[in-house]
Amino acid sequence: MTARREDRPPAAPTGSLAATTAAVLVGYLLLLLIALVRLAATGPGPGGGTPLAQLILTSVIAAVAATVLALLLGVPTALWLARTRLPIRRLLSTVLDLPTMLSPVAVGTAILLFLRQPPGSWLDRGVGVLFGFAGVILAQLTVVVALVVRAAEAAFAGVDPRLERLAELYGASHWRTLIKVTLPLARPGLLAASILAFARALGEFGATVTVAGTIPGRTETLATGIFLALESGSLAHAARLALVLVAAATAVLLTLRVVAGRRA
Repeated sequence: MTARREDRPPAAPTGSLAATTAAVLVGYLLLLLIALVRLAATGPGPGGGTPLAQLILTSVIAAVAATVLALLLGVPTALWLARTRLPIRRLLSTVLDLPTMLSPVAVGTAILLFLRQPPGSWLDRGVGVLFGFAGVILAQLTVVVALVVRAAEAAFAGVDPRLERLAELYGASHWRTLIKVTLPLARPGLLAASILAFARALGEFGATVTVAGTIPGRTETLATGIFLALESGSLAHAARLALVLVAAATAVLLTLRVVAGRRA
């Protein structure tokens, strides 16, 4: 069934100029990708660095842990922000958004300073954050939690409050309404928040290298592995690691498209 004429979006006012701009931008990005593929395929093999499988495993475990913690902390916060009308909401939202505005290296520096005195020093002594695997998770968590809060808040704001009030009118408790009505209706947005957080954590570099360093087999991830490969002059190995992140980002984008399509 063809769409009616009035349902079609209007044509771009700039016409061929807009199409040319899009073509130039897409072409530039494709050239970057081609350069990575060419170097990865024709360059020499990796030296004696950390095996790729171990880098992927370390990166995935850290990203999953950071994403789970970000969801546990960010989703309740987002629900409160979406429902409250207190004046302090704007101030709290500003504070929560700060990590997304700052350089990841600045975020890592702030974490280092936090770990020098209580309660941060207690955390470091108990878990071993500095130059440890816990440091990778903490750095990634600090960077991605704001993304979770913002995406989850938008998901909760899109839930019709009349449905929640209707459930309570029929005798459902606040917790039952949350589990049976609010969370299911917000599920696509929460899933998108999870996927975005995982992808961002997987590619995080600045805060991670500042807090946890690049210890092979311990704190080295795909992102920090690219840095080490470039430092040692192994450009082909750096290209291969970059392509792994490109593949992960592509999978994330395709998943988000599917989630958005189901939501629509």
